[in-house]
Amino acid sequence: MFIIKFVKDFEFHIPTKVIFGKKALQKIPKEIPILGKKALWAYGKISIKKTGLYEKIKELLSKANIDFVELGEIKSNPLLSKVIEGIELARKYKPDFILAVGGGSVIDTAKAISCGYYYEGDPWDFFEKKATPEKALPIVVILTISGTGSELNEVSVITHDTQKIKHSLRSPLLFPKISFLDPTLTFTVSPEYTAYGAVDAFSHVFEFFINREYKKDFLAEDLMVALMKNILKWSKIAIKDPFNYEARANLMWASSLALCGLIKSGIGTYRFPIHAIEHTLSGGYDIPHGLGLAILMRAWIKKFKENNMIKRFFIKVFDLSAKDRDISDKGLEIFENWLKELRIPINLKEAGIPEEGIEILVDKAFNIFVLYGA
Repeated sequence: MFIIKFVKDFEFHIPTKVIFGKKALQKIPKEIPILGKKALWAYGKISIKKTGLYEKIKELLSKANIDFVELGEIKSNPLLSKVIEGIELARKYKPDFILAVGGGSVIDTAKAISCGYYYEGDPWDFFEKKATPEKALPIVVILTISGTGSELNEVSVITHDTQKIKHSLRSPLLFPKISFLDPTLTFTVSPEYTAYGAVDAFSHVFEFFINREYKKDFLAEDLMVALMKNILKWSKIAIKDPFNYEARANLMWASSLALCGLIKSGIGTYRFPIHAIEHTLSGGYDIPHGLGLAILMRAWIKKFKENNMIKRFFIKVFDLSAKDRDISDKGLEIFENWLKELRIPINLKEAGIPEEGIEILVDKAFNIFVLYGA
């Protein structure tokens, strides 16, 4: 019996308002007062003060008549302890919304605080699937680093301080209400973190592409291919010319679209095993998430380069010929050359991960697979 496989049924909804462009922040006084008059302002370390963004936002909040309390020093691979600190601060201050200024780490911390604010138990319960968020404070994002896509999705990823494990939380309550995306704010992002962000965004699309149920040629696949080609092209330009607006704008929007749900429309079930494994790397060794993904994507491609979906990736994204006998080796070489051009380590040794730690990482990765079905 011949079975015809159709594009899978799906639901798609993004409740986030995106304000994109060089003048995006000018709309803050008009847009955010509808959420209230008091904000918990979350940000990273000293970069927003060095660049002058901190003072600019203070001025805009003043124009909007928004009072605020600050939660700074949020680090990469954000910690549960910072989430708890933020929840305690919020309960004292009672904000109407949370303003997250930064990249994925700041936004993910804000998301965890937003639902933890209304929960009497340990917020880690959400990440271990022991509890489900029932209410959350509204979130406003001012994006300063492209990569994670957290500005346009419902996911938060947090690391447990003592257990050294990283888990994710997904809830429709965590979609930001408004995300301000001004590509000029990424001009000062270092080449290193520009590269890590590009790899992070690329990995989201890559995993959807190779690990999907519906494997035919259709619209969602075309979108995936376009995004991956976009990231490959503009990441190299942004590294060489950090003030190139077109490069920064394309990377920013591609990163947002990569994990907002659009490109998984119709693909059916999917898995994110590379991300599941990477969470053990950055959770255990505190390396940049994008670095871990680069190493693991390269290893995955090398291991499964003869796989049909990997070959399809080579054909669609790298424009290699299906008739080429050396397609697998050529595809791997092109991917490795991209990482080298971005100056990213391509193996665990180069990243400083000790060999004796591999077995522990495997055990932790297995537990993540069991918890999330990755």
